[in-house]
Amino acid sequence: MYPDSLFEEAEDITSILLEKLPKHVDGKDAILELKEADYQWRQMEWIGWYYEYKIFSVLSQTLGGALGPAYGNTTFDYRRHLVWDLKAHPKHTSKGTPNEPMILNDQEAVEACVAENGGVGFIVVKGEAQFDNSGEFKIWHDILKGRTSTYEHERIRRGATSRMRKVAFDIDSIDAYFIEDQSVLDRGIEEGWLKFFQKGMRNANGSPRRAKYALRTDKAPHSLKVASVRC
Repeated sequence: MYPDSLFEEAEDITSILLEKLPKHVDGKDAILELKEADYQWRQMEWIGWYYEYKIFSVLSQTLGGALGPAYGNTTFDYRRHLVWDLKAHPKHTSKGTPNEPMILNDQEAVEACVAENGGVGFIVVKGEAQFDNSGEFKIWHDILKGRTSTYEHERIRRGATSRMRKVAFDIDSIDAYFIEDQSVLDRGIEEGWLKFFQKGMRNANGSPRRAKYALRTDKAPHSLKVASVRC
């Protein structure tokens, strides 16, 4: 049974974000804003980084709070009374298919955070992305960066197709999910609404990738969602 304080905090967060977050974001404007803040502006998946930056800024200025705890290379994005990670989740891929599951965080970090902090929550901005059908956005971003990334060099070496970039994002809803203990994680894996991402996979240099949890938001039980607002 969740404490009342969890629902109060989740509702405070989602209602403030509904009021303060931009509902439509142009990709070029977002990247330039991130560049001005010197925050992850070179990243291809700018939507997640932009909303991570924007949500933390809004919440820290209105509700207070700070960065969450760190476990290895994983730092959780926000802590008020409870620990939350901040996600943006386009509902469809560039091909129009459902974009499930949603990648969460490193498995070991999630389990440690749940054990030490009475659970962990995920604030999720969901919506629809528009895609760079012409390739112009990628060219613009590459010119802005002024160099080709190591990731891009490796992709070219492998002969892999470049992933289609997102050029804009429109929010449909803001949801808060909360995992209270290890038994919920175990049940999610058993029932199939939690999965492991990258388990058994390797990086380009041959080193093993760390497994992450991934959430099927379309299959998650209602009890996992502790607050939700429509935009």
